[in-house]
Amino acid sequence: MESLSSTALTLPPWGLLFAVSIASLSGASLASFVNVLIYRVPLDMPVDRPPSACPRCAHQIRWFENIPVLSYLALLGRCHACHQPISPRYLLIELMGGLWGLVLGARWVWPTLSQPALWAHDVSALYPLIGAWLFELVFVSALIAVAFIDLEHTFIPDEITLPATLFGVWGTFTLATWLPHYEPLSSLFGACLGWGLIVSIRSLAYLYYQREAMGLGDAKLLMMIGAFLGARSLPLILLGASVQGVIAALIALTYSRLTGRQNELTMTTSELDERFGEVNTGGGDELAIPFGPFLALSALELLVLDQVAYEWVGYV
Repeated sequence: MESLSSTALTLPPWGLLFAVSIASLSGASLASFVNVLIYRVPLDMPVDRPPSACPRCAHQIRWFENIPVLSYLALLGRCHACHQPISPRYLLIELMGGLWGLVLGARWVWPTLSQPALWAHDVSALYPLIGAWLFELVFVSALIAVAFIDLEHTFIPDEITLPATLFGVWGTFTLATWLPHYEPLSSLFGACLGWGLIVSIRSLAYLYYQREAMGLGDAKLLMMIGAFLGARSLPLILLGASVQGVIAALIALTYSRLTGRQNELTMTTSELDERFGEVNTGGGDELAIPFGPFLALSALELLVLDQVAYEWVGYV
């Protein structure tokens, strides 16, 4: 598929500003909801109630204190009531969401907006492109939520991956009517293959280590990725995640060795078992890292690189 982002933008300044504002605000707003998921899902809290509040003083967050990015900056990163610091993670995720709104807007929507002949007499020509933009923005949001939850809690919640997988298959089947970029059978097969690959690796690793080497959450995450990106993406996703996971683990271990401080990434299998109230029956203590963030990172990278990545490795 020819890169849609290669077309030069010729929107008037006000039009470009409007498109950028809508794309970034939409992405940041969705990311604000991702922050809610990251905090509440691991605690088994409903995501729609109670209203957001400061975890320290229970001050209920008012609407003007909850504007993505701007409220955090205006409050100088502190609660309006108790003045305790708010985690910079909230700002980081909202900035990430805004940036992805722009990236995906440049991928799908802006090139067509820059060519009025393609849509001026038929505004409905824009609808599938806006649909693709929103579809992939939801995918990115799910990946970010899963990555941060797995980093902090070392598990991947079904409440995100399973609905997102269904949405990925449904969205691919729907968008394929207008956009040849989407392949319904590849989405369906990708979801099945994503699950099967991790379960197979997990089973083989169990024969060697006599313990679980990967969680079923990773299988459901790769199933979700396969539903959105298709079957052919999965070897690249696994390769990229494995290589980057090893590199990150080496950096984290080097940091710990040089500083004498515990890093936030690596742990032993005994520590991991202790988190979930399990007993290590494998007879050894191995290094463990959460794999979900690296699957998510690899999927985000492939979403950006798209056809270029496949050409690098000789895919047709």
